[in-house]
Amino acid sequence: MRVLIVDDEPLARQRLARLVDESAGYQVVAEANNGQQAIEQANVHRPDIVLMDIRMPVMDGLQAALLLMTLDDPPAVIFCTAYDAYALEAFDAS
Repeated sequence: MRVLIVDDEPLARQRLARLVDESAGYQVVAEANNGQQAIEQANVHRPDIVLMDIRMPVMDGLQAALLLMTLDDPPAVIFCTAYDAYALEAFDAS
C-alpha cells in the first residue's frame, strides 16, 4: 500500500513515517506539509492511503480530503489529529 503523509509538523511526519516503515506491505511514497501540497503529491504519486492532519496552513485537511474524494480513484483518508472537536467534520469529509 502506497502512503502519503500530510502534516505541518515535521516531527509528526517523521513519527508517522517510522510507523508506516515498521508495517509490512506499506510504503511512504511522499510527504506534504499542507492540504495544497497533499493534492499535488496525490496527483503525482497516486497513494492508496493518506494519513492527514486537520489543522494546517494554506489548506486544511478537511478541504484537502474533499478534493481528494473527487479523484477518479480516491485514496482512503485517515485523519491523524489531537483535536477531537473535528471528529464529525472529518467523518463527513471522508
